[in-house]
Amino acid sequence: MKTLFFFRYVLARLTYLILRLHVARFQTEVEDLWGLEPNERLQRLSRILNKNQPKDAQGVAVHSLSELPDRPPMSKADLRAMSSASSTEKSGFSRHTAGTTGEPTHISLSRTELAQMLAVRAYCYNKHGLKLGQREARVWGRAANSLTAKIRDFLLNRKVFYPAENGAEETVEKLVKWSPEYLYGYTSLILEAAQIAQKKGLKPRGVKAVICTAESILPAQKKFIAEVFGAPVLEEYGSTEFDVIAFECTSGHLHLVNPWLWVEVEEGAALVTDVVRVSQNLIRYQLGDSIGIINSGCGELGSPWTIDELRGRTIQQFAYINPDQKFHAVVFGRALNAYMDQTGDCFKFTISQTDYGEFGVYVSKTPSLGREGLETFLKSDLQSRLLLREHFKIRVEIYEGGMGEGKHTYFIQNL
Repeated sequence: MKTLFFFRYVLARLTYLILRLHVARFQTEVEDLWGLEPNERLQRLSRILNKNQPKDAQGVAVHSLSELPDRPPMSKADLRAMSSASSTEKSGFSRHTAGTTGEPTHISLSRTELAQMLAVRAYCYNKHGLKLGQREARVWGRAANSLTAKIRDFLLNRKVFYPAENGAEETVEKLVKWSPEYLYGYTSLILEAAQIAQKKGLKPRGVKAVICTAESILPAQKKFIAEVFGAPVLEEYGSTEFDVIAFECTSGHLHLVNPWLWVEVEEGAALVTDVVRVSQNLIRYQLGDSIGIINSGCGELGSPWTIDELRGRTIQQFAYINPDQKFHAVVFGRALNAYMDQTGDCFKFTISQTDYGEFGVYVSKTPSLGREGLETFLKSDLQSRLLLREHFKIRVEIYEGGMGEGKHTYFIQNL
């Protein structure tokens, strides 16, 4: 078995070399950049900007980091317009993202740019004893059924599992039997797999880490997944446009890890500038996420600047008690985590608001205290956290239909 694992790992690394994706070389550059003194790194990034002179949302060239605060944020619509108007030669690789509006955004990448993205990922994995190319169980949507996708996944030493809807138990059994060295995927689907594995008495072996991406994860959920798979659970924050932006260290800090990205927070919204991207201009690009950043003082991984809270999409930020009183929807996550900590429950959830002061809480299984018990707990917890005296309603509903494809949304506001 070990011989097979090593052969498949070597094949994956050879695939990168055959495609002329020099991941190892750029990984060394990532480590070197993070080893610089902060001011020296800033000067290096400004020199790169001055050399490339990417254009902002208004088509004006940027020459240094000091100019960024005065430049306008770039929306996905701005990027689409600039890309369609560009006459530059097509890049060798591309990605697509639907974005928050559902309108596709095309992401262009040169061979060098893709290698740099992979190098950042390899750098993060290496800090946790993982290597890019090791046996990966990708807990994602349904695997593409094309021959090209199957060959790609085989060469990259990964297999896609979709533990939802019909056949979820069989899928998890296959995942465990496949003996991945690490899992990577949506938090909600990994949690689903963990719950099925526990229910079936499955004992995963040889898993070195579980990497959750694309969705927020509560501490109670992280603890449950770690116990089932017998491995640390690591949080990743990224996007289709930039791949890995932040990654968790062994101390639990979510570090900014791409040395070529400049991340700002303006009125709670994340803005990202890629100083080395030449295939597309990405200057103060609006991710559509609300985050908080602090200097943790931790030097274990990447930058000491870390994301202290992922609050979710900027378009789904606030819950309303009445037209004049609102609170951040992240409070629901804190309240539900407190409930799980107290009871030992672990489930997926979605909060939906369709009227002022009325919230539907949809959970994936019956709470140990019952629907009424969870309703009472949440109402009391929210009143305590928010010092609320106004009347509001919470209705808990159980859904057992599994997860739909794609990212799981934790708060939906339909006022």
